[in-house]
Amino acid sequence: MMKNESQPITFFKPLFYVAAFLKAGFLLPFVWLRETPYFWTNVGGYPLWLRDLVLIAYYPLLLVYVGSLSFLSWQLLCQPARSVRGFCVEAVVLGLLWLVVALVATLMLANNIANLIDGRPLHDH
Repeated sequence: MMKNESQPITFFKPLFYVAAFLKAGFLLPFVWLRETPYFWTNVGGYPLWLRDLVLIAYYPLLLVYVGSLSFLSWQLLCQPARSVRGFCVEAVVLGLLWLVVALVATLMLANNIANLIDGRPLHDH
């Protein structure tokens, strides 16, 4: 009987998805705060530690999130689920997680377009 080499990854795959949803849960508020002009001023009433956290952790969190989604997508394509139903469920969940990346990119793009229209430089907050 031949051993399946991907058994540890398959065993931990639900944990990878839970971690991806947790990262998405942090990423969406971070991008919302990051692209809100009042967040960066004292007018918004946000604490300084939250501003520092968003400033320092946003891009590393985005990079780790996209990396983990790329890994999960690669796993789905290289080692599909044993059933068609499992493959479809995994593909839908991955699609929802990639939708978060699209939402983040759209919000960042919309903020930069608004900055250009208002005569401010790119990435101005």
